[in-house]
Amino acid sequence: MPIYEAKTRRPLLVPVLGLIAGLALVQPSGAAAQTPLGIDDVLTTTQVTEVALSPDGDLVASVATRPVSNGEVYGRTFYEMDPGRSDIWLTSRRTGERRNLTQGHGDAAGFWCASWSPDGQRLAMLSTRPEKNEPRGGDNVRLYVWERVTGTLRRISDIAISSQTLGGSPQYAVDLRGGPAGDASRQCGAMINAPFTWLDNSHLLAVALPEGRTSGLLDAYSRGLKQGAATLDRLRTGQEATFTPSGSGTERVVPADSASSTVTLTVFDLAGGAPVAIPGIPDFPFRGALQVLIAPDRKKVAVLTNTGAIQPKANEKLVYNYQAWVTEKRFGIVDLVAGAKPHWLDLKDAGLVLDLLGWSPSGTQLAFRGRSNLNTRNLSLFAVATDTGRVRRLSPDSLSVGGAAAGVTGLPMDTPIFWLDENRILARTVRAGTDLEPIDWYRVSVGIMTAPRQDWWLLDANAAPENLTAALEKAPTELWRDEGVERFRGLGGGKLWSLDVAKREIKAIPAALPPSPALMWPADRSRPVSSIVVAGKGGDGLPRYALVDLKAQSPVVRDLPMTGPRSIVVAADPDRKLVVTSDPTAQGWRINARDVGAGTTRELLSVDEHLAKVRWGKIQLVDYLGDDGQPLKAGVILPPDYVPGKKYPALVWVYAGMIIRDLNSSSLDAYRPGFYNMQLYAAKGYVVLIPSMPLQKRGKSDDFIELSKGVMPAVNRVVELGMVDPDRLAVMGQSYGGFSVYSLVTYTNRFKAGIALAGLTEWTSNYGQFDPTARGFAGIEHEKSDNWGLAETGQVGLTVPPYEDLWHYWRNSPLNYVDRVNTPLLLIHGEQDIRGPMSQAEEFFFNLYRQGKDARLLRYWGEDHGLRQSPANVRSIHGEILGWLEKYIGPGGPTPAAKAGGPGSR
Repeated sequence: MPIYEAKTRRPLLVPVLGLIAGLALVQPSGAAAQTPLGIDDVLTTTQVTEVALSPDGDLVASVATRPVSNGEVYGRTFYEMDPGRSDIWLTSRRTGERRNLTQGHGDAAGFWCASWSPDGQRLAMLSTRPEKNEPRGGDNVRLYVWERVTGTLRRISDIAISSQTLGGSPQYAVDLRGGPAGDASRQCGAMINAPFTWLDNSHLLAVALPEGRTSGLLDAYSRGLKQGAATLDRLRTGQEATFTPSGSGTERVVPADSASSTVTLTVFDLAGGAPVAIPGIPDFPFRGALQVLIAPDRKKVAVLTNTGAIQPKANEKLVYNYQAWVTEKRFGIVDLVAGAKPHWLDLKDAGLVLDLLGWSPSGTQLAFRGRSNLNTRNLSLFAVATDTGRVRRLSPDSLSVGGAAAGVTGLPMDTPIFWLDENRILARTVRAGTDLEPIDWYRVSVGIMTAPRQDWWLLDANAAPENLTAALEKAPTELWRDEGVERFRGLGGGKLWSLDVAKREIKAIPAALPPSPALMWPADRSRPVSSIVVAGKGGDGLPRYALVDLKAQSPVVRDLPMTGPRSIVVAADPDRKLVVTSDPTAQGWRINARDVGAGTTRELLSVDEHLAKVRWGKIQLVDYLGDDGQPLKAGVILPPDYVPGKKYPALVWVYAGMIIRDLNSSSLDAYRPGFYNMQLYAAKGYVVLIPSMPLQKRGKSDDFIELSKGVMPAVNRVVELGMVDPDRLAVMGQSYGGFSVYSLVTYTNRFKAGIALAGLTEWTSNYGQFDPTARGFAGIEHEKSDNWGLAETGQVGLTVPPYEDLWHYWRNSPLNYVDRVNTPLLLIHGEQDIRGPMSQAEEFFFNLYRQGKDARLLRYWGEDHGLRQSPANVRSIHGEILGWLEKYIGPGGPTPAAKAGGPGSR
């Protein structure tokens, strides 16, 4: 049936941060631009969070958040990427016809996580759509299916489905793999793992919730607020105590509601059969994902669930205090039949289990990784026989099967092992003692760090381990299966490789790949493919893409020329030689489908035409030397009507550790959400300066001291270039950027105004403060915060608890230097900030108040670390920032009140 929805040309989507690279818009010559960017322009853009191609390559399902408008429901997560405010659009690649399939605005409903059935005749999705007597905006997350033949969209069950929260430290994450979609983890866009997958054309496997539980998307930021209301009721009646317990050591508390802290694996039959439910799967909501791996016969699954946080011990060094690395786990096998119960197996012989990697070809064994104790990063490979529970170790002590962001939800994962038969596994390893922390493997993947040597070893139960890549200067880091059980293709060292395990033969295949190529598609590495899509970097540092045809005797590399320097591939079907690209310009965004084989391109969507009227500020790079003599770059956004030779007031956006390499930096992205969009301040007549702020390598360091070394030289440079008035400087930052602001104003008076958003001021107290969103998780409220782990692993320059090195914490805490602050300071913080409680800003403010210094504290109740759940709060904060800048450094000069200074001047 036709899917064209006629006559509407409203903006549909703009790529999501993280899915699409930063954009530096340059107004084309002759463009009829009328006005600088305003906050309404930002709030009325939309974002694409997912793109799913149908198996036949015709239909493209795009999940797009709706623009901010009245009648929507907010307060669930960041406004610009809230799946509860998304719709699914269908576009025909063949005809270009499109329609809004879900039309969620009328009910304030969201639809997301689009997933095609193997035959392409059904599209499954999650939704908050209210039915029956459910409230506007919905009361839970449920599964819906669109039938391609009939065009009907229906809820398949009233059973609630688990959903992962967005942002840092995700809750209720699920790692669901196997089945028709292959061994790659199911995902709903760049930041969310899918809680369901197809078993075949008519059956879905989902992680469902017991009756009475609310899905994480709706619950994450409302739970504590609801608990507050319930507390008030208890206080009024005087019949119930209002405490919640936390315990340590032998006093650890078993949550009173632990029986309900479970999920149910459920198979839904779309042909009308009753759901098959297997309840009783433990569901610890924090630190890592519930892993579910479907067996090759699709009749059973392996489950690795987190049951709680590991109790730390005195003098115990935890090498990585984050997510699945510090959780107690339980492993089991579940038959997908009515009445089945989990069969739990004891894996204590493997030490501390980290994650599941894959089933053997027969489905009788499962490979997994574990480590001997909490103070090692060396990961050993094991296999368990699922019928007997017998565990055998496969890797020697000299190797660690790492080389990826293991055990951390939200970081890129890959495939470190391949089963060859029931006795042999091909595994990528590093030498024991050289494995990196997961976050550092992520830095390797984006080119910030250098990896230790990785090799592919043949691990044979009946023979000694054998290094198949030892003779290579640099082994391939990525492999995927080729035709035949023991043949593989790979990428590494800028080359394409072939590996024949049986022949012990590995060789480079001549191919003109882009520089530093990485495999983008296919995500599933377990099946042979005829083509791949790779991403690399050109000489300008910007992305380059190519489709590589592997079927020819010599691989054919087809560059994918983009229409602009910020274009990017967002979806692909390499075997059909199809790619979907997002192509941004100053006139808006084009979403294009390209048939690389035929050499044709069809425009699927032309969106955000309202941005064509914007008069953008010019973006450029400035070279300078840091205090240590290091060559650095800074990004600069000029006012739209910039006049060379005129000195402008400057806003310096800071974030310790940020490095500006090119115009692709996310801080220069013209589509950043809300008040984070730096073009908004250029539009008001400010030069925006974004300096590089290099820090020492991970580990113990003094970030408080180091962070200024890239900032002030950048300021001096733009002053020397005549762009900036040295007497009208302001500094602003968020999160670690907020910490950067608090730090900078303690040792320089050059800034006439400071704005600290969600910043940290005192590391000792922040180390142990509870996560404010943990309220309502009785007995485990103290186990939700990740801040102690972030501190001990060196991510903020700290490496041990404060009681082991109090002086290090003290000297890096801006609060301890608050008497030196003379810069008028605007402090903004959210009540439900998971990275630093509101008390971090309150303490700094009160110490300024005690000294009679100029400061204004804004506490946004209900808001999170990003301070952008509510559009009203976004508008308010944007207005407060502009007012503060205008008062102290405005284009017309500081106001008389600001010049007067003194206590109480506003």
